[in-house]
Amino acid sequence: MSQNAKSQDRLPKGANETIQSEDLDFIADCKAAFLEERMPYANLLLLMVVGIVSAFIVWAYQSQVSELTRGQGKVIPSGSTQIVQSLEGGIVEKLFTQEGKYVERGATLAELDDTILQTSFQESIVERDNLMAKIARLDAESTGLANIRFPEALIESCPELVDSEQLLFDTRREKITSSQSRLNKSLDLKKEELAITRPLAESGVVSQVELLRLKTMVNDLEGQIEKEKSEYLNEVVSQNNEYKTSLSQIQQTILAYEDKIARSSIRAPVSGIVNKVHIKTLGGVLQPGAPIVEIVPAEDTLLVEAKISPSDIAFVKLGQEATVKLTAYDYSIYGGLEGVVEQISADTFLNEEDGQSYYHILIRTGERSLKTTGQSFEILPGMIAQVDIKTGKKSILDYMLKPLLRAKVNAFTER
Repeated sequence: MSQNAKSQDRLPKGANETIQSEDLDFIADCKAAFLEERMPYANLLLLMVVGIVSAFIVWAYQSQVSELTRGQGKVIPSGSTQIVQSLEGGIVEKLFTQEGKYVERGATLAELDDTILQTSFQESIVERDNLMAKIARLDAESTGLANIRFPEALIESCPELVDSEQLLFDTRREKITSSQSRLNKSLDLKKEELAITRPLAESGVVSQVELLRLKTMVNDLEGQIEKEKSEYLNEVVSQNNEYKTSLSQIQQTILAYEDKIARSSIRAPVSGIVNKVHIKTLGGVLQPGAPIVEIVPAEDTLLVEAKISPSDIAFVKLGQEATVKLTAYDYSIYGGLEGVVEQISADTFLNEEDGQSYYHILIRTGERSLKTTGQSFEILPGMIAQVDIKTGKKSILDYMLKPLLRAKVNAFTER
């Protein structure tokens, strides 16, 4: 069939009565020209689609996203709980903390009544000062000093005591000096008498018995003088040694009282969160060794204990990065904490609540608080968290092809 005949068949009914053969040729040429004009646009559209698909495939192949293993967990103390106790016990006078409060190391948690300790301490101080003053006086007496060398601190703090010991020193020195002077005078007289009597005894005017009596008296006086000196020095040395021994003991007692008084202020041994306060009543009696406060140590990092399914544990390794998202803080607003996997349990643990087995892992964070908009939000032990562990990387194309690959592996294997 000719082209003109086909054109006539497509014409509406009645149209072939008015269209001539030369018109049919013209229509066929127009259609061909129209088709030739549309071909470049169709080809361009096809090329664009192919280009977009190709670019998407290349992008999906090159773009890497992290593979995540997720688990649920909670924040746990990074150190063992510190139980603060009082060695001696006592009456609770003041309480400066409460449960949930953050305390710095060395902060005062409570104070015990130290009235009795302070009284005993002051009595010991007075006794120590007395002993120091006596020792200074006896040192001067034993060495023959004209003046006592009191410690400067003693002169400033106890001038009356210094004056009293100085007066006693002067009195004792005057007494011994007077006694020695009297004995020396008697000795001088007897020696003079002996010197006069000796020639007389030799000439026979005075008997030898008288001469012997005078010699005996001179020797007795010399012995008495030396004895008095010796007894005086022995007494001084003996008292001095006794006082020095007492001073050493009282100084130890003072140190003990200072230590007890210092311990009457109960201070935090570490920085951390007060987990429990065992004393609530002011004026209550605290038994020796009884717990006062429990503190959960707060380090610069946190530990998060998470549960990981056995089906996911194969890809979890030590040192892998993880993101901790706390349920108490909206992640989209406050963000999360970055950390690393620090420990993986060697075996599974059975969860009695749901009967499922889990591996326990520990994640240590780089920070111990959330920071956003210039504010710091505290994280407390026991807060629930979701952990995302970065176990590897995979391209987007791999994710897209994964269902197809799984279907290929499982195809034609069903019973």
